[in-house]
Amino acid sequence: MEYLIESLRADWQAFLRFAPRLIYGLVLLMVFLLVARFVGRFAASVFDRSRQLRPNKRFLQQVVTWSISGLGILLALGIMGFGGIAASLLATGGVVAIVLGFAFREIGENFLAGFFLTFSRPFELDDLIKTGDLTGVVRSIELRSVHIRTFDACDVFVPSAQIFREPLYNYTRDGLRRPSFTVGVAYDDEPEQVIALLENATRSAAGVLAEPHPFVTVQEFDDQFIQYKVFFWLDENHNERGYIGMCNDVKIDCWRALRDAGMTFSSEVSSGIDILSTPDSKPGADNKTPVSKGVSS
Repeated sequence: MEYLIESLRADWQAFLRFAPRLIYGLVLLMVFLLVARFVGRFAASVFDRSRQLRPNKRFLQQVVTWSISGLGILLALGIMGFGGIAASLLATGGVVAIVLGFAFREIGENFLAGFFLTFSRPFELDDLIKTGDLTGVVRSIELRSVHIRTFDACDVFVPSAQIFREPLYNYTRDGLRRPSFTVGVAYDDEPEQVIALLENATRSAAGVLAEPHPFVTVQEFDDQFIQYKVFFWLDENHNERGYIGMCNDVKIDCWRALRDAGMTFSSEVSSGIDILSTPDSKPGADNKTPVSKGVSS
């Protein structure tokens, strides 16, 4: 019995000697936890002001909070006299990180790529981008993946590593886009006149930029038609019609110009429309009812 009492007394004395360090460690830990919460909220408010960091502000806030809290735990363990435990935690954490890195290499690669994209991102929300064979509008940006909505209303979640690794096309970073389309015109029509006609029709379309100026090239000589390719520029940030609407407007204006000039044209070499009713008819003649004639290759 006396041995038990002496043991309890010795343990109590040891606890009293350890109590100050325990109290200091707990107080330091509480201070670090409070500071971590405050700094995390402050960092979140700072991230929220940045358009680039706003989509991942929650994750970044947690990283800041966990980092400060982890530092507080290690310092508290050191004050309490558990420096060996703190060192073991660091070593064990490193080993676990290596093991998990090999086991979940693709997941870790996506998170790391997403972290780098957070600070050097070549796109923002609502940007029209192309990565690989996928083209769509960015709806959300996460560390592991990027949510892209395609033109056919399909939601695709692209891994961040793919976007970070492959070439990426951003069509709306500065708002400028250069659409193009091809039209075939018969050999009977002078190429100089066709080029001038298409360039004037494109240049006069509302919303087409004067600089860089539109231009037309002779793309190919097919069996029945000369293929002309029309290039023009538009600014999507200052255009109410949008990309598709503007492309349609330019194509329709070019169609009207070719029709009014009485030219034979087609988008394919296998079929063409001869606007003239007869080979001798001219624009503005008395015959007002043109007859369509298919042209086969």
